[in-house]
Amino acid sequence: MLQAVEDVSNILSKEKEALKNSLIAKLEAVADESERARLEPFKPNKQKTEDLNSLLNTLKVDGKKPKNKPPAPKLAPVKVEDIYGAQPSGIFSKAHFKEESSVVSGLATWDMLYERELELAVTHPPANGFQQMIQWTKQGKVWQFPIDNEQGLDEEAQVGFHEHVFLEPHLKPWCPRRGPVRHFMELVVVGLSKNPYLTVAQKKEHINWFRDFFEAKRSILIDTGAIPDITTKSSPSLST
Repeated sequence: MLQAVEDVSNILSKEKEALKNSLIAKLEAVADESERARLEPFKPNKQKTEDLNSLLNTLKVDGKKPKNKPPAPKLAPVKVEDIYGAQPSGIFSKAHFKEESSVVSGLATWDMLYERELELAVTHPPANGFQQMIQWTKQGKVWQFPIDNEQGLDEEAQVGFHEHVFLEPHLKPWCPRRGPVRHFMELVVVGLSKNPYLTVAQKKEHINWFRDFFEAKRSILIDTGAIPDITTKSSPSLST
């Protein structure tokens, strides 16, 4: 890749270093984005860690020994009167209360919490390894059977595998058929096609960036002979 960047930057004698630095910076950005996507499943939950740390910081341990308290004074026994033996006041004898409606609208949240409480009440620790594996499977900690290499890739479930691999057709609307620019973009496309951590939309976005970058240098590339001087219409967006 560095040799391909060097070949492209040699086209522009005036802006050689600026062009070289821009292309290398973009390639490093693609590599960093791919690395972040690869490490995302193993990333700890920062919010839960901060909540736990804040909870531990609020706890204080009192190291002082408790003082010996004086014994509580003994009280004389209290005589309990019969509260039901007095004459009723009768203030509620003529009161009329509305009967409660037999139809009660239930809330989905309360029903879900009630079912969860029932499940926790009857859930016991696993008695053997098989029960533990079943519990881990329900919690999403282990692979579900049958094994599927695309588990968890819900965003890419509707995207065909060929769209990840065959990216060269996206070069036809704008990239020259030969020359250092073509060689550089072929290496970029091959690298993106072998990257399993980026989505199809992200790969197209990176190809769009290189297209716009070389489009800004079109006049200089035509003068140096890197691309032919052919008047074409505006190239369609690769995101469609």
